[in-house]
Amino acid sequence: MDIFSEFRKDSGIIYPPFSEMYFEKYFYNYMLAHPDNTDIYIPIFWTENQISNWNKTRRQNAVNTLDKTKTYFTVVQHDDGITGTKLPKTIVFGMGGVGSVPLPLTYTNPSLFQKVRDTPKTIFCSFTGSITHPCRAAVCEQLRNRPNVVINTHIWSNHISDDKQKSFIDIMSRSRFSLAPRGYGKTSFRMYEALELKSVPVYVYDDPWLPYTELIDWNKMAVLVHVNDIHTLYERLLRITDDEVASMLDYYEQHRHLFSYDGMCEYILNKVKTVDETQITS
Repeated sequence: MDIFSEFRKDSGIIYPPFSEMYFEKYFYNYMLAHPDNTDIYIPIFWTENQISNWNKTRRQNAVNTLDKTKTYFTVVQHDDGITGTKLPKTIVFGMGGVGSVPLPLTYTNPSLFQKVRDTPKTIFCSFTGSITHPCRAAVCEQLRNRPNVVINTHIWSNHISDDKQKSFIDIMSRSRFSLAPRGYGKTSFRMYEALELKSVPVYVYDDPWLPYTELIDWNKMAVLVHVNDIHTLYERLLRITDDEVASMLDYYEQHRHLFSYDGMCEYILNKVKTVDETQITS
């Protein structure tokens, strides 16, 4: 009997709305085809649970049946990580900014960006989105009204109209640099949306959340800036040459598989073999 099946229901809400599937669900399906580690995988769709506020007591009771002598692993997209449930020793692969091991905060929609990846870059830098954290407010204020910088902000909603979606993609696809300041969580979907649209992401952070640091050099793929240093950002971007931009985008292409759902799945199954005690939640 699968004691976690009731915690893998669809909430009916997917964010961003143009994502096809939460990674948690994709990974579960991947594990069904790669069952070697299923005995230590906690197969709960945490984001769906937390959106719907499903019965926490029943979920905790199910988790309490796990063998406490083992070390488990699980994956979560939600910006708050796993809440309302105490886990046994568990490696938590987190996408939104909470967990033992960072994963990219990305989604799958293969056809969404493909047609516009090679759009000419006529905008120097841009940001389209909601102000969900002081980092966003600060960088938008700093760059607003700068030459050829487009800043469009709006109130957050989990519903994005078709017109806003088209505008978002159009502006980012035409941008040399795309601001990707952290939001409610420590990172932003824009990091990977920008790279998919061949726009260099500018990650503005206070507490960095960067995956794969043992595999890639983020400074070769993105502009990283602490919120305290944003007063230097515009001039810093001006100094980045065409060749350097091309090199950043090429570096991403070399590592692009890591940011696909399949690449993330492969990484997790390799990583669970090497994680040390300091990366285990208990």
